[in-house]
Amino acid sequence: MRSVRSLCTIAALFGLSISPAAEAAPRQEIRIVGSSTMFNITSEVAEQFGIRKQHPSPVVESTGTGGGFKQFCQGIGDSTPDIVTASRPMTDAEKDLCARNDVGTVLEFPVGQGGLVIINAREKGPLFNLTRDHLWKALAARLPVQGKIQANPYHTWHEIDPILPDLPILVYGPPPTSGTRDALIGMVIEPSCLANDSIQSMPEADRLPLCMKLREDGAYVDAGENDDTLLRRTSANPKAVAVIGFHALGDDPTLKAAPIEGVQPSAVSLMSNSYPLMRDLYVYVKKDHLPRVPGLADFIRLYLSEDMIGPGGRLQDDGLVPLPAKQRQDSQKAAENL
Repeated sequence: MRSVRSLCTIAALFGLSISPAAEAAPRQEIRIVGSSTMFNITSEVAEQFGIRKQHPSPVVESTGTGGGFKQFCQGIGDSTPDIVTASRPMTDAEKDLCARNDVGTVLEFPVGQGGLVIINAREKGPLFNLTRDHLWKALAARLPVQGKIQANPYHTWHEIDPILPDLPILVYGPPPTSGTRDALIGMVIEPSCLANDSIQSMPEADRLPLCMKLREDGAYVDAGENDDTLLRRTSANPKAVAVIGFHALGDDPTLKAAPIEGVQPSAVSLMSNSYPLMRDLYVYVKKDHLPRVPGLADFIRLYLSEDMIGPGGRLQDDGLVPLPAKQRQDSQKAAENL
């Protein structure tokens, strides 16, 4: 702002005029916020887009899925993001926020899939063979105990199941703004809870709030949005496990991923959909920004191109699992019609 004021002052001294457009030129670069899970893959597309030198490289921020939607839905214009990446679908509450702020039409593009994994230290940490029921009992705030709903009574994994290590339950995981946390609740905690006989006997209105709340007694630790920080903390503490996207684990030699329902997470098990903790990944775009931001439609077409999201595409190395051919082609056709 100081430079704009100085320019206006100088112009006034010399009897010149400054147009509003000169004071605040339209934003030229694409602005992207959203999922930490998708940060690396989106940054890769942004880099490839910038290499073409037809438009500036997009600015990519890792805000978490929920935090990204909050910014995205603030309105239309240069001060708001053009794109939000998400590791879950947009919620009704987020759609309502966008509608209240006159965001207009929001275009949804599924781009691929990712896996949710439970990791611990390779050298010193014990092997966990986990089920979704184990994770529910370890992480739910309240559980049925002898027919009554009580605060989670489990303090060690061994108390949940004798096959598990006799270690305190300590799970590093993502914050409430993260789509990875939403996926943990949606794919693990909620279905395991709702399948329990005692929960099924409760009034329907009471079930869902109970089945969506994680414990807050120190067993689950909010480790923030930064995947690298979470990996370092887990590697340094052999008594802890962590919830993270498969893409973030990479080839880290200090960490290992636990089998879930007897299936080891790997590129093969994810590609075949035999691994149980899989989720769709999305890109959302403001339709009203397409004519406002140079290259926005071209960027979406590049992101959804077969060279990026198809089998053997560039983004597979960043952990993106390709969608089935029909679903992928539908996204690509929609992008071509922007």
